[in-house]
Amino acid sequence: MKVKALKEDIYNKLVSLDYHRKVNFVDEEVTSSVDFKSFDEEIRQVINTFYVHSFKSGIDLMGVELEGDQQFHILIIGGTYYLVDTQGYNYPRYIIELENFGFEIEDDYIERMEGLIRIADDQIFNSVVKSLVLELRTEDFSQEDILNFLQFKLDMAIEAASK
Repeated sequence: MKVKALKEDIYNKLVSLDYHRKVNFVDEEVTSSVDFKSFDEEIRQVINTFYVHSFKSGIDLMGVELEGDQQFHILIIGGTYYLVDTQGYNYPRYIIELENFGFEIEDDYIERMEGLIRIADDQIFNSVVKSLVLELRTEDFSQEDILNFLQFKLDMAIEAASK
């Protein structure tokens, strides 16, 4: 969701959080957090529309390039969620940990499944999804619409594999 589409009170709440500025490494420099569940429903819905980017632990955030026209992003770094405010720049200028956000993973089944995927299959899947997401974004589909579409496509593929 672009800043122009945000209500003023939601925008003011998001920019007034206790962000850290120009962080290189989240493990060493991000000490403040906000509980996703502490936001009212309207703000939670808005946050759920932000672009989500996943990175490995230890990444230098000053080397990360984000879309400058999308002010707010969610980063997943080493399994921890962060809310980012770019303030119009193309890097994560302000960052705060976002607690209680995302999917609750029980019994490490994701890690077990990841271990079964062949590297080539994983690379192909990631390439196809990335390409599709980029194309849908250029057509101005929202993050929520893209996620719903991808879920629909996955459901269809799983159904086809079950036959």
